[in-house]
Amino acid sequence: MRGSDVFMEQLFTMKRLEDFVPADHPLRPIRLMVNEALVRLDGLFSAMHACSAKGGRPSIAPEKLLRAMLLQVFYSVRSERPLMEQVQYNLLYRWFIGLSTDDAVWVPTVFSKNRERLIERDAVIACSTKW
Repeated sequence: MRGSDVFMEQLFTMKRLEDFVPADHPLRPIRLMVNEALVRLDGLFSAMHACSAKGGRPSIAPEKLLRAMLLQVFYSVRSERPLMEQVQYNLLYRWFIGLSTDDAVWVPTVFSKNRERLIERDAVIACSTKW
């Protein structure tokens, strides 16, 4: 008997984003290591945002930005635009970064400006020494 080709989206789901990531996926232990390193950099991140609190739009959380940058390196994504496209629909990327399925994905130019702020404050170098 042939099944029907009908798509019916559910209004609610009881699964967590983490449920979609296989237990043995290589990014799981990497994410644990990254999160431990980022906790140790909390003071640096707080100081960065205290200095730049001039109003305006909220910035991307530095922890999420750094996790996204790691994905860009791990998966050889050539620029911010295709990275943001991947984050839009790739559940693995969302899980690694720390975005929920309902969170909006950043505009590539906003991502670039926030990345430059991290580089200016030497946060990227500090992160690499903590890992």
